[in-house]
Amino acid sequence: MMLFLLPPSEGKTPASGGPTFAANKLVFPELGARRMELMEALADFCKEKPELAAEALGLGPSQANLLTLNQELLSAHCAPAIQIYTGVLYDHLGYSTLAAKARSRADSSILIASALFGFVAPTDLIPAYRFSGSSTIPIIGSLAHYWRPELLEVLDREKESLVLDMRSGSYEKLAPAKQLDRAVVNVKVLTEVNGKLKPVTHFNKATKGDLVRAACRSALRFPTKIEQVGSYFTKLGFQADLNTDGTGIPTLHIVTE
Repeated sequence: MMLFLLPPSEGKTPASGGPTFAANKLVFPELGARRMELMEALADFCKEKPELAAEALGLGPSQANLLTLNQELLSAHCAPAIQIYTGVLYDHLGYSTLAAKARSRADSSILIASALFGFVAPTDLIPAYRFSGSSTIPIIGSLAHYWRPELLEVLDREKESLVLDMRSGSYEKLAPAKQLDRAVVNVKVLTEVNGKLKPVTHFNKATKGDLVRAACRSALRFPTKIEQVGSYFTKLGFQADLNTDGTGIPTLHIVTE
């Protein structure tokens, strides 16, 4: 099995109906108490000190609706996380257009990093919110300090899974891949500029969404060993190369035009 660690999206689509939040019904239910503590702290902060909360969350005068999302967290409607998160990566993943078998594969192989919930599976029911991995709020403090021990523990349990880490920096810090006691491969999207490979910015999220979609739709078995990752994605049609230079975590380079 391969486990895709995805970043969340800054943009979220609130649910128009559905149940309220149930922390223990998410993946890793043992994180339930931690999730509720953080949700309550965030909701209270946004209710009691909205101006300070807006500043802490990087919200401008025209984003009062996002502050309201946080104020109403505990009573808000919930929907599957894969519907709540929107943006380029999730557009290219195209979960709603996957066939049943590919969708099932996605459900069992994707974990989405979340500043508020730690990790969620695609089908986990969550409310929309505004809270990023770099946020700091009173009582809670640093999210890396708050989440790291618990998230590393739950990720380390399924040691038969090869982890493909696509998280962005602030979310990677919540459970650093280098501290995981398991096989991990980072993903870097590159493009050639004047004969040299440079990191991609604009198409980075799109390409990562394409990678996960292709893997979930493919009939090929997921790789089980790090050295198989490059050839696996090459077979799926990507220009892929696994960099194992001996320093740090192996990195899958995906080269785009």
